[in-house]
Amino acid sequence: LLSNLIISHAMSFHIETPLIYSHALSKLTETKIYLKLECLQPSGSFKDRGMGYMCKNLKENGAKYFVSSSGGNAGHSAAYIARMLNTPIKVIVPTSTKKNMIDLIKAQGAEVEVYGDNWNIADEKAQSIVNSGKKAAYIPPYDSPLLWKGHSSLVDEIVRTNIKPDAIVLSIGGGGLLCGVYKGLERHNWKDVKVIGVETEGTGSFNISYKANKLVRLDKIDSIATSLGALEVTQEALKYKNEISTQSHVVTDLEALNACKNFLNDHRILVEPACGAALALAYSIEKAKLLSKYSTVIIVVCGGSGVSLKYLSEWEKQMQK
Repeated sequence: LLSNLIISHAMSFHIETPLIYSHALSKLTETKIYLKLECLQPSGSFKDRGMGYMCKNLKENGAKYFVSSSGGNAGHSAAYIARMLNTPIKVIVPTSTKKNMIDLIKAQGAEVEVYGDNWNIADEKAQSIVNSGKKAAYIPPYDSPLLWKGHSSLVDEIVRTNIKPDAIVLSIGGGGLLCGVYKGLERHNWKDVKVIGVETEGTGSFNISYKANKLVRLDKIDSIATSLGALEVTQEALKYKNEISTQSHVVTDLEALNACKNFLNDHRILVEPACGAALALAYSIEKAKLLSKYSTVIIVVCGGSGVSLKYLSEWEKQMQK
């Protein structure tokens, strides 16, 4: 039965988020725009879906200790889930991690170690700890079937609203959310729904791989949307993009930032530029035309903890230089 495949809400650490109609964005795009408000999750982002499912599964299978390698929303979410499971966690973050994010992770009770200039180096450290023989379980930020299955619950919730979109718009970092949406669409036989992935110009690892039809690794991340900063997307994302109709678009940092500001004005919700990337497809006058051909569009407002009015102002000044 399909009900046996759908992840039980009672067994999770995320909430069922609202799907709301956006009058402002519908007017801009001349189509019906709905917003899936993942920014309302306990840790502030969609990550709670996959992290909750994965960590619970690993603990039930004997894990006594978690090790994560993200200085972003994944690390914050993993720390939140570990606290809820009463399980120790160590989060390895690169030196580029902002102090406010380190503080948020520590506030969840996690041990934090700052190591390496980028996420890849921090991740190697995390995996070395897990491989040292302790009963520690490795918690990746985006590349795991357990994470994807957890994230797919987002589609289950959309299905229950009886609102079937022609397209789903989402931001892409390493591809965890993307794969979760793919899995959910496949489970519900909604493979006719278009998936539209958005990145910023300095984080477009999916876009460049999409065009080449093979994994291509970026040399560096160059964007204020650091939560999208994966040098390489998961291979699973490329596999599915050939099975479910997918588009890939990039926006500028300025477009992502302006989308955050406009979204704050229109919906009184503050989100990261990483989330602003998806919203920019509707807020940008030129790019909004891409959505107008669909009758119903859902934008996943993925959220993010690494944002404040102060950071928004600093990013704006950075864009003006």
